Amino acid sequence: MKTGYLVLETHPDHAGMIRARIRDELPNTQESEAGSEIRYIARFDDIEAGLMHLHNQLHNRLVNLDSRLYKTEVSHAISAVESDDLRHQQVWIDPTIDTQTRAVIDAETAQLKRRHAIWNRTWMIVGGFFVLLFLFLNFISGV
Repeated sequence: MKTGYLVLETHPDHAGMIRARIRDELPNTQESEAGSEIRYIARFDDIEAGLMHLHNQLHNRLVNLDSRLYKTEVSHAISAVESDDLRHQQVWIDPTIDTQTRAVIDAETAQLKRRHAIWNRTWMIVGGFFVLLFLFLNFISGV
């Protein structure tokens, strides 16, 4: 496990798209690379897993895997990170994001967390059913 920072960036040449990057050190939000703007930073205890979970959330919006470019709104990408069950913390969010967009982020994060909880609960029930079935079949075969 490697600690690191997940950075979400936008670029004027890629309107409506988000680029995900990972960094070992906290990036300076005032400096941009080739015109890109940092919109969000989160610190993950396991940065590779964090990036993988983000990709799982946004895989149907993937534009370019090599550059980790996704066609999605800033709010949706941030919500995808914030709703993740992995241990992480928000380090920085772009102060130019308006209050309406922040409300959308909060609402979508809550919705995604509920969806994750339902999905997890469903698999726990399915797993429990098969454990009970296994025990029942084992008991019958032993009689």
